[in-house]
Amino acid sequence: MRRLPLSLLLLSLAASLGAGCELYDGPPQPRIIDAEDGVLEDATAPIVLAFSEPVDPTTLDVSILRLETDVEGNLFDEDDDPESTPEEFFSFTTSLTEGGTAELVDSNATLVIKPSAPLPVGPKLALVIEAGLADAEGHVTKTRKRLLFGYKFKLECDKPSTVFPTGKYFLLADIEKPLQTQVQLWAAFYVDPETGRVRGQATNADRDKTQVCPMSCGTGEVCRLLPMPQCVAQSERAGTVDEHSDYVPYGTPPTGYSFTIEGCAVDQPGGKAVFATAPTDIVVQIPPVTLRNVTLTAEFAPGADGVLRGTGTLAADTVLLGTSASGKGEGNIVGRIVAADEAPPDIPDPPPAP
Repeated sequence: MRRLPLSLLLLSLAASLGAGCELYDGPPQPRIIDAEDGVLEDATAPIVLAFSEPVDPTTLDVSILRLETDVEGNLFDEDDDPESTPEEFFSFTTSLTEGGTAELVDSNATLVIKPSAPLPVGPKLALVIEAGLADAEGHVTKTRKRLLFGYKFKLECDKPSTVFPTGKYFLLADIEKPLQTQVQLWAAFYVDPETGRVRGQATNADRDKTQVCPMSCGTGEVCRLLPMPQCVAQSERAGTVDEHSDYVPYGTPPTGYSFTIEGCAVDQPGGKAVFATAPTDIVVQIPPVTLRNVTLTAEFAPGADGVLRGTGTLAADTVLLGTSASGKGEGNIVGRIVAADEAPPDIPDPPPAP
């Protein structure tokens, strides 16, 4: 039997597949131009949202929100709490635009957004595209999309700062990459009010094992008093920074750790301050995890209760699990100042400056 050359067999197979299959044409895919690792350089420049193909303008519904989520990662307009609403800086549909202007260009493949005021530098932001976005052929996006981004903050400790004071702070870092986890920290920050220079020490925080619940807890469980008494696993995430009284600092290796922070606090209009740090390394012996060149950027302001609170981002150039590199680290951080009489007495201070 005469065999066909391999090239003819491949051509025959391709022809038969092409006759019975159609290439998939999905809905438009969005991206923010020049957002390297989710970071933009200039908060005064337009935000350029590009799509993989032209969109149907009547289906485009875009907003820019402060990235604030519940414990499950839902935005404040996605959770079950009717009283929680996200802080919205900009919104656009073809019939209504608020918080600035926007223009579809490039044959409806690019949206150029010009907020009426610079977006905040420090906290992480979310550009939200509602479900229903379609291209000209009617291919529709079925789910809501989030594009996370923020702005780079330059460290220049050369101005007086009064908003971000010396004190004890409780921080929650929700890590998104390379693994999803939460880190709780107690921090002692010392601020030079003349220059805004900050020197601090951040220490791992564990749930307080000495607390006693009204009910009996099982082996391996500890008592969580806030928001209500409950027996939980030691690793149970905190819901908010107001649960700080359930935590005590624990920096003793091999499972505990502590690291020094250098940074700047810069006052902003409206009684706010941006706090940003220089790169530092975090080393945990057990489990063996090393984060290289970790930086924190957050915006702090007094809340409705008068307590100074902040939200922002955490990033690491490289995360090592043991000796294996797992790429960059990314996460969100929230924090608050804690009154001296409410903070644990043994929060470590930073070592003297060299």
